[in-house]
Amino acid sequence: MKKPSAKLLVLSLLTIMLAFVVIAHPLAQQRFETPISQVPFASIAVHHEIDDRCPSTGRRDNNIYHYAQNAAKNNFTAKGKPVKLSFDDFTNMQKATQKKIEMEQIKFVGKYPADRTQLTNLIKVKGKSLGEGTLVSLEAYVFRSFYANTKFSHDDQGRPATGEAVDCDSPELDWNDIHIALSANPSADTDQCTTVTAEISPHYRPVVWSKFHDGLNADIENILPGLLQHRVVAQQKAVDQPLRVRITGPLFYDASHKPCEFNGNNVTARNSPERRTIWEIHPIYRIQVYDTARRRWVELDQWSPT
Repeated sequence: MKKPSAKLLVLSLLTIMLAFVVIAHPLAQQRFETPISQVPFASIAVHHEIDDRCPSTGRRDNNIYHYAQNAAKNNFTAKGKPVKLSFDDFTNMQKATQKKIEMEQIKFVGKYPADRTQLTNLIKVKGKSLGEGTLVSLEAYVFRSFYANTKFSHDDQGRPATGEAVDCDSPELDWNDIHIALSANPSADTDQCTTVTAEISPHYRPVVWSKFHDGLNADIENILPGLLQHRVVAQQKAVDQPLRVRITGPLFYDASHKPCEFNGNNVTARNSPERRTIWEIHPIYRIQVYDTARRRWVELDQWSPT
């Protein structure tokens, strides 16, 4: 039997090595790119399974525009002094964005922006140009706070949610965002269409942040008791005390949704989830609570519910 030549052996070995690289390379890219030491809340950050298995671009679907949106949701490296915004500033951001869309200065491929740099320099607040990635803060009351897209959430037909693409489509609690609707005031009459959205990412989520939900989902409350029972604006009773918070993080434009529509102060169309704008604070870098007893802002991990 003729022995294979050295050249053939080398070629065969190279072929095997190339095949291994092709197979292994995608797996190597699954780790979340931002190290835990570099997130703004590193001192209380916790490593989770999602951080080893889901990159900033989320689930693979070969859509570069979707990848860009997911990466913007996972921006943990925005720098600078946060610009303090009002609820009206968020409304003005929405109007300025819509005007640019109508003028074709912001273009889309499908439902996603073709060039997310077009989402910068939309309005100025206190002399600072605002757009996607600008670090901002907002003082507000918690209207609602809940885990989104988990197996404990169900649609109108009773089907459980199956996760979100940005979080690699897992229905588990520690793989999904906590969706926070923020209200300008604590009134029980507040319309959800007037709220602004902020999101706590599952990546490196601190233990205490994982409890920042309102307990209105009984299944989740039984597994992970929330900090916000009787402390949100929605469905509040006379004895409830909605929590006042200061949320800090980068601005993000969520093109996957639509805002409510208004004629003056009247809501003319509702889109789910209801909010005044699809500009969000996402991901959250910092959560502060106004401590009424001490009359000052404190970090969530230093706050003691009473």
